Amino acid sequence: MKNKRLYFGIFLIVLLLGGLVVYEWYGAFKKSRLIEQGVYPKEPFPITPGTPAWQVPLLTLLSYGQKAWLCLLIAFLVAGAFQTFIPKELVIKHLGKKSPKAYLIAAFGGPLLSVCSCSIIPLFAAIKKRGAGLGPAITFLLATPAINPAAIILTFSMLSWKFVVGRIVLALSAAIITGLLVEKIWGRYEDDGKSELKVQYHEKELELIPDLKEWFKNVWEFVAKILPLVFLGIFIIGIVKIFLITEVISRYLGQGLLQTAFASIIGVVMYTPTLVEIPFVRELIGLGMGTGPALAFLLTGPALSLPSMLGVSKAVKWRVVLTYASIMWILGIIGGLVFAHFVPQILLV
Repeated sequence: MKNKRLYFGIFLIVLLLGGLVVYEWYGAFKKSRLIEQGVYPKEPFPITPGTPAWQVPLLTLLSYGQKAWLCLLIAFLVAGAFQTFIPKELVIKHLGKKSPKAYLIAAFGGPLLSVCSCSIIPLFAAIKKRGAGLGPAITFLLATPAINPAAIILTFSMLSWKFVVGRIVLALSAAIITGLLVEKIWGRYEDDGKSELKVQYHEKELELIPDLKEWFKNVWEFVAKILPLVFLGIFIIGIVKIFLITEVISRYLGQGLLQTAFASIIGVVMYTPTLVEIPFVRELIGLGMGTGPALAFLLTGPALSLPSMLGVSKAVKWRVVLTYASIMWILGIIGGLVFAHFVPQILLV
């Protein structure tokens, strides 16, 4: 049987995701039954108006860890499995053609690499240098960090399935539309005339023990690289909560066109480490953030940032960078408004 290694990886990923879905749905069902009986689950680390300010960041961090530890574990295991068993050659070798197929592969295949907006830059530069079309390369650049599997898993766990659906559909649409528009505007000027990608996929044999060791190694690399930033981000959110009041969040990030535009531009310029954007949005929703601005930030925040754009400018001209950033900002606003129309409010448990 060919592709045993690839099929084993797919089986492992499906098993992990299936276990998470069962766990989350069972937990949601159990909570709903308790609420129907008038019993409301207690917050293990509650923050009240009388909580000392110095305790707020610590309690925020402990609350996040208590709610998200299993989901984070599975997210890292899945990310490591993608890194180990899903060959990146299969993702990038078809990106050289300026065809619908290239855009679809860039949009749906890129996220399998499970990298953030800065880590994707070397891959973007490599595929562009080796002949990828500008449009598919931009789609690859934007879609990959926006809907990487770990982020989708955590979105499902900490926000809701509605945010998952909105994030996937709108992020993929925005990435493809941006790629098409950038190709239309600058494609003929950026085409360096190089041949299409010639990345060859050499199938590896499944060697269970070495492959499992490689999987755990990749998982640990993800944990060591990302988890400290996640915890730091949560701690900073706790500090912000000391000074932010509901009225301020409702005014500047509540529901509405201007609030959605503001959230979208924050996502464009601010660097948000992978996975941090999800608990960040959850906390702000609790303080009064609207669903539209929340989704707008989830669209632009992971895909764009000033450090990312500075890095991309080394591979393409600044006119291309400013063009795709502007288009994504506008599409972030549109996506947020569309999401707010269908999901005007949401109750997080």
